[in-house]
Amino acid sequence: MKKILTLAFLSIIIGSCKKENNAVQNKNVSEVKENAAGSSEASKETLFVDSFDWSKIPESSAAIGVFPYITAPEGFIIKEEGSTEVAKNGMTNFFDFNKLFIYDGNSFFRAEGKKASLYLIMKDDHAEFNQLKFDKSVDNYLKKIGAVLLFGGQIPVDKLDVLQQTEEKAAYKYIQSAGSPYDNSVRNYALNHKNGKIFIQLGSNSAHSEIGVIELEGFKQTIKAPTASEMQQEIDSKGKAVLNINFDIDKATLQDDGQKVVDEIFALLSKNKTLKLSIEGHTDNSGSIEHNKKLSADRANTVMYALAAKGIDIKRLKASGFGSEKPIAPNNSEENNAKNRRVELVKF
Repeated sequence: MKKILTLAFLSIIIGSCKKENNAVQNKNVSEVKENAAGSSEASKETLFVDSFDWSKIPESSAAIGVFPYITAPEGFIIKEEGSTEVAKNGMTNFFDFNKLFIYDGNSFFRAEGKKASLYLIMKDDHAEFNQLKFDKSVDNYLKKIGAVLLFGGQIPVDKLDVLQQTEEKAAYKYIQSAGSPYDNSVRNYALNHKNGKIFIQLGSNSAHSEIGVIELEGFKQTIKAPTASEMQQEIDSKGKAVLNINFDIDKATLQDDGQKVVDEIFALLSKNKTLKLSIEGHTDNSGSIEHNKKLSADRANTVMYALAAKGIDIKRLKASGFGSEKPIAPNNSEENNAKNRRVELVKF
């Protein structure tokens, strides 16, 4: 009987200890989650800076040649895309407008403008890649022409994780670190040259190296708003008209020039009393699939209800959103992204 009582007493104590331990563990897990959430919020708050302070970078008047201002060190080549041949124009890839994310140790800056990507390998394809020689050669050259090192090292994982949430594969598309930025370090330089503002980003590993060069430039919109007659011609010939209607960033609110396009659609529908239009919204691939689908539908609805408010019978209209499901250009440059952010008027 004493043994039974003793075992029962021990069972109560053990059970109590387990509950206490579980409570402590649950509290610790909760604290970890709260800390992680707090860290994520802090990362979001300082993820991007709106401008870069060039006053802190001394102006350079060094001879730097022509864009992309960097050539291969002795014993290396800049290769063509998809081959081991020497790049004919000194660049593996060229974009008339693109971007790099430049990390300064605290936040990212969206560097946008003319961009070159350089992919370097050894001239002797049987030789082992000389990472030390590449790093020393390029760093010495950049310092010689007046470039200032902003950051060198591996970007914190929490920063990369939050960056990845801003756009699909953002860290991989706009950080050149000779592979995954999660695995490789990166070096970011700023060159305040008398002829332009330039960022250089480079990374290397035991197999190859990459350099990204951005010469800052504001995006120039080359797409013009179509007139009602031009829309009519496109609908008659193709069954639909493709429009680039400007909304506020990440919203369904029409900008002033976007309203002018809506006015032209109204003129088109007023002139053609039997014309019925399906208003179909599309986005680029920035952001999540769900968000883009909703945003494109909201924008299509904005156009539809704006036309209804001007007096068009809503039975002649319908609206839908497709997000980034139907791109008309690769989402690989700001110019192409602008083409994909569109509204189509489809006759039905």
